[in-house]
Amino acid sequence: MINKTRILLITGRDAFNDLKLLDWRDLQAIYEITIIHAQIPIISLISPKILTNTLSEFESNNFDLVITSGLIPWDISEIDSPFSSKIKKGPKFLVNLPEILKNFDPFSFSPIIPADKIYKISKEENLNSIIAKSRQEFKNQSNSNGFRLVNKANEIIFSPNLPPVLIGEIVDAPKLSYEDLSLKVEYYLRSGVDIIDIGCIANKNHSDEIFDMITRLKKKFQIPFSIDSINPDEIRSAVNAGAQMVLSITIDNYSELLDLNKETTLVIIPISKKDTTPLSSEKKIERLIELWKLLIENGFTKILMDPITGIPISPGFTSSIETLSSLKQIIDQAYIEFTNKMDIEKPQLFMGFGNVTELIDGDSSGINTLLSTIAVELGVSAILSTEYSNKCRNSLKELSKSIKLSYYANQMHVPPLNLGITAFQYKTKQNYPKYVSFDEPIKHIDFKDQPAIMDPKGFFKIYIDEKKKQIKITHFNNSVNFKDATLTLVGDNAESLYKTIIISDLISRLDHAAYLGKELVKAELALKLGMSYSQS
Repeated sequence: MINKTRILLITGRDAFNDLKLLDWRDLQAIYEITIIHAQIPIISLISPKILTNTLSEFESNNFDLVITSGLIPWDISEIDSPFSSKIKKGPKFLVNLPEILKNFDPFSFSPIIPADKIYKISKEENLNSIIAKSRQEFKNQSNSNGFRLVNKANEIIFSPNLPPVLIGEIVDAPKLSYEDLSLKVEYYLRSGVDIIDIGCIANKNHSDEIFDMITRLKKKFQIPFSIDSINPDEIRSAVNAGAQMVLSITIDNYSELLDLNKETTLVIIPISKKDTTPLSSEKKIERLIELWKLLIENGFTKILMDPITGIPISPGFTSSIETLSSLKQIIDQAYIEFTNKMDIEKPQLFMGFGNVTELIDGDSSGINTLLSTIAVELGVSAILSTEYSNKCRNSLKELSKSIKLSYYANQMHVPPLNLGITAFQYKTKQNYPKYVSFDEPIKHIDFKDQPAIMDPKGFFKIYIDEKKKQIKITHFNNSVNFKDATLTLVGDNAESLYKTIIISDLISRLDHAAYLGKELVKAELALKLGMSYSQS
């Protein structure tokens, strides 16, 4: 007979019925859970005295653990009670406790940190441990499936046994000033990008600008850069400036680039100027294998194959998945044939997401998550994406999370669900809190547009600086010409901004303060979620 862990679960009066109605059946085999409520409506407002009094009604020996809400803001183990060594904080919202108990040991909960935060940290630590172990195994094996790109700041490994390398493309980079490029690189790195790709302009030669651009960026950032061009002059300039990766090598331009450093990582694509009709899947694979063999014979070994992801619907996306799947099998066969002749690195799969995320009027977060799971299932070693259109703001950050989620699921051999790592951007799995009546009067309010009353202290204009990822709020004295600005506050957090406004004595009316709080929160959400913002 299994000895069940006896848990005393404490909540407030408002949430008590909600917790009783949750489905605890999956936990009954290993837990015996007793749910009680303290004499307080909301558990987050509980005091040490009330918590101690609540626990005094129970014998400490009858329970192995006491769990309460992670929203309690103080160290709950400091109470004067026989339970002080057994009491732990559950998740901030106790309705999420069953899910966490299914996946996490409650004895690892803390009296200080909410359980959902510990759960997330532990899963991220576990993921990092798996990645570190896989990296070490790759280095220890002489015939590893993949290859390295060595850089001063870090070491990039292209292998299906590791998370796909995320490459962020700066589209039409030669059109940007050095300052704008630097801001873009900083933003991409914060978003989780591993390699910065300098996207060129078709049918134009910007060799000199590209050399200067990459030289300066390499000095400042010390990270790997790639060049996305089919122009041999631009490619050569980029590699001479320090780019360690080239997108895109074709059957048309490869012969002009045989003098490149043989350590350069090359991405090969199946297109040709001679093509008059779209290529079939078979023809794409045939050309990629042909080009790979030509490059191998000329001393290049670090090669990724990109059959080019199709645009959804027209000409079609699903055929790209079929091509990648077939290419994976043919690579294995071709590699075995070649390794009998010479010692070479196995070519890896490459996938571009921009043709999908940029060309669907749908939320990029969900699209990126699905694409990442497809890529990981196929064993893709590198992913290229960008943030070109407004609807794809924050796409690289979403993609970075999606890659982690998909890779972790693949390593654990489970669906990408309930792993403590999520790619949610706009939604969550959390239930809405339920309203509980206090027998108070209820008044239904209909919308009524009322004229605004000017604040004697002045008014504000709110803007988002997208390049610097900041909110800017400018205070004006009351006038109609917008010329008497007194101060501009800059930040990325609504609370710090409106508190500074209050402390600075720039506001006097309650309705003005309420309006300003509403607008600053809207601006903060727009900044975080990549939405447009216009002050109403």
